[in-house]
Amino acid sequence: MLPHLIAIGWGVLGLAVCSLAADLPGNLAIDPTAAIKTQVPRVVPNSGRLQWKPHSRDLTEWPSLGYQDKRPTPKPQVTRLEGPSNGDVARGLGIAMDPARGNCVACHQLPGDAWPGTVGNPLLHYRRYGHQDAQVYQQIFDARVFNPNSVMPAYGTFGILSDQDVRDLVAFLQSLD
Repeated sequence: MLPHLIAIGWGVLGLAVCSLAADLPGNLAIDPTAAIKTQVPRVVPNSGRLQWKPHSRDLTEWPSLGYQDKRPTPKPQVTRLEGPSNGDVARGLGIAMDPARGNCVACHQLPGDAWPGTVGNPLLHYRRYGHQDAQVYQQIFDARVFNPNSVMPAYGTFGILSDQDVRDLVAFLQSLD
């Protein structure tokens, strides 16, 4: 079957093949013939066209935000922050800004980003909220523990970030005064 363009998400067009595995929704931006199936659109300058490039990681195992995605997901996972967070603020900043890792700026406003996301709360002065490190750790690890309808990725439960990555993000957020 030939790939074709179809609408996904907020009106974005995606490359998909409808004869994929039955559990995958038909509106994902994927190329089943590629080593990394997840595709990302890139604008071709001065052409009015999009070019599809492989994402840095294959995300087809992760649940999407699409209504057609009926795949089961792991249950929310309660975790405990053992010992002091011992996170690295600079490393946490890097994770928050990196599109291939935390990508916090896609949804949140953070210092130093000219094009912040607006889906999540602004995190500019996060430390002023007075959240304990353990609560921030849980929020990043799996926000569904606090809000079952959260669209924030369950970074720990889904294995997107390591324990140390989450600790580094906690240190970074707690440094924002």
